Formats: sequence, structure tokens, C-alpha cells
Amino acid sequence: MSTELADALVSPAVHADEPRIHALFSELRRTSPIHWTQPTDYRPFWALTRHADIMEVSRKNDVFINSRRLNLMTRAQEAAAKRAAGKSGGKYDRMYRTVAHMDNPDHREYRRVTAEWFMGPGVRKFEAAVAALAEESLDHIATFGGESFDYAREVANLFPLRVIMSILGVPREDQPLMLRLTQEFFGADDTDLSGDGGRDGSAAGQHFDLLGQFFDYFTAMAEDRRKQPRDDLATVIACGRPYDGPMGDLETASYYAVIATAGHDTTAAVTAGGLLALLENPDQWRKLRSDPEKTKGAVEEMLRWVSPVKHFLRTAREDYRLGDTTIAAGDGVALFYPSANRDDAVFADPFRFDIERAPNKHLAFGFGGHMCLGLSLARLELTTFLRAFVRRVDSIEPAGDVQRIHANLVGGFKALPVRLSLAH
Repeated sequence: MSTELADALVSPAVHADEPRIHALFSELRRTSPIHWTQPTDYRPFWALTRHADIMEVSRKNDVFINSRRLNLMTRAQEAAAKRAAGKSGGKYDRMYRTVAHMDNPDHREYRRVTAEWFMGPGVRKFEAAVAALAEESLDHIATFGGESFDYAREVANLFPLRVIMSILGVPREDQPLMLRLTQEFFGADDTDLSGDGGRDGSAAGQHFDLLGQFFDYFTAMAEDRRKQPRDDLATVIACGRPYDGPMGDLETASYYAVIATAGHDTTAAVTAGGLLALLENPDQWRKLRSDPEKTKGAVEEMLRWVSPVKHFLRTAREDYRLGDTTIAAGDGVALFYPSANRDDAVFADPFRFDIERAPNKHLAFGFGGHMCLGLSLARLELTTFLRAFVRRVDSIEPAGDVQRIHANLVGGFKALPVRLSLAH
């Protein structure tokens, strides 16, 4: 791979250009699916683009670990992150430490703290609240009276945010703050969202400044919940006891931050991207309207189609033979989920949006031990919202240019202008 193509593979702007990034992934799957990649400003890594290879690495959590390097950052961003962590006055040795950054046994212990809230039976208690919030969003659509509006800003970004705020126990009056922090968190490479960076003028500085605001907010919340426990997820985290002992300050604040950000941005991306897929494939919209029982399959296809998490990194602890390639101990391995979800070895006609696709073995939630903790909640949100949307919306049409967030980690939408007419 040329340096130009390697740079494109890590470019936030290229990941926002769907035709270009998918053309690059398709070429790699065909010619070099396990490819040593050396971008100009990044540490080198192996780029994995095939479904089978990504699944194999994801199964091998003892060999491919998360803690050393979880996502692609420029060398300058990595250096700035280390400096930023040092600004904590020695309190923290890193910027944050979420369950996604942990390997076993810590990963297993910290994941256990909230598992009951996020797995199947625990999620069912949120059904009524999620349904009410979905109806609130659709009531808001009705206020536009058939005129065009920005679906990303007015609906897709707000509905999942309100769900996660409700579950965490964040008051509604703090919604503007949470929306700004979560959007800027994953959009730090997009100047429309991040401005000129943080106090040190860099994306990493911006990232740390945001983390500081998150940590201040949620540290106060944790202190409150320890004194006055409530029936919310904030209390579960504040009082969590991995290894039967209290959670550290860094881990507690990181837990809150990752739920507030990842729990919002990924679902928001699919809420918007799923509607865009229906706009671009009106036959599928008509099919869904004629048979709302197809909602569950439609959600799975939206997840495959959008693939909101663009990649995660792993680091090999030892030499490992993957196919015909030896990955050396210490090498980074990037798992590109959007590529896996367009792999024609797994998906027939992968560039066709098909709400009846079966089976649909997408990797939008990852795979293996680090499979997304919130997948049941995300499916509940998306399915509940889509059912309500199909019931209440009669027709949909585009009303302007779509703008995607420039990001190579978690993608989303800055603007999705649409015009909707409601059913009577």
C-alpha cells in the first residue's frame, strides 16, 4: 500500500466519504486483507478488512489485548495525551480507563458491575421509558408541519441521548451540556465540532479538556449517589465493587464517560444512517411500511449498513499466525468493522441495503469478549423508535445535502435534511 492510501485509511475525512472508504476497503479485501500499514503521522499497524480475520482476532483476547492501544491516534495526539494525563498532578497515569481499555481479569470484573443493567432481562425494565421518549421525538417531528428540518440535529442526536440520560439519572436540564460533550468527544477531528482544539491547541488537548468536564460532572454525581442512592445506573457505578472493593476514581469517571458518549453517539449514528438508507432505497421503505413486522430485520440491516464504530485496535502479546501472515508480538492490529460488514464472503450482494437480509452476521457490535456491553439496549432503542416511526410517518424524502462527521473511530451525522409527512 502506498503512503497515500495508508494515509487515506486513517483519515477522518475519508471515513466520512462513504464511496471512497468502501472502495479502499474492497481493494484491500481483494488484494491484501491483512496489510502492514504505515501512515505518515501514525504508528504502523496491521489493517484487517475481512470478516473472518476480525472474528478470529476478536476471539483471541488472551493474545490480542486492548490495554496498550485501543484506537488510532497520530503520534502527536499520543504525545499530547500523555502530557494531558500528566496534568492531573500525578492523580492519573492515563487520560481514562474504561472497560474497553481493560484486559482480563479486570475487564471481566468491571464489566460485571453493570452487566445486569445492560443484558437482556435488565434492559426490559426500560421498555416503557424508551417508548415514551420515542413518541416524544415523533411529536417533535409533527411540529414542523411537513416542512424540511435537520433530522440529525432534531431527532437522531436527541432521542438516544435522552434514553442514556434517563438510565444514568442525568437531569433533563443538563441535556445541552451532555449533547455538546458527547458530540465533541468523538468529533474532535472535525473542526465544525471541535473548533481549534483544547487548551494546547490540539485534538488531544480538546479531548482531555472534554474528559475533564465529564470527570468533574460525574465525580460530583458519584459522590451524590454514594450519599443518596437511587434506582439508576449512576448509583450502580458509584457503588460498584469489582473484586469486592470500591472502584477507583479514574475507573468510576471513565465508566460514566464511556456510557454517556458511546451509548449516545453510536445509536445516534444508526438512527440517522438508517433513515438515510431508507431514503436512498425507497423500495425498502415501502416494504417496511407494508409490513412493520420486518422492523427487527431492518434494524439489523441498519446496524450492518451504518457500522458506527469504524475500528478498534488490538496489540499482539505474542507472535501469532493469522492466515498466511505472522503478526509479531507488539504489533498493532486494526479491526475495520465497516469493511467486515461489506465482505462478500459473508454477505450476498453486500452493497445492497436489504431489510430482509438473513442471516445477517454483522459485526457492528464487535465480537468475542469485548462485544458491546450495551447491545441489548441499543437494539431496544432502535427497534422501539423504528416501530413508532413506521406507524406515525407516511412518507419521507431528502431535503438537502447530507453532512457526515469527520471521524475514524465513531462516525455520525452533522446534518441530514429531510421532509416527512405524518400518517393520519
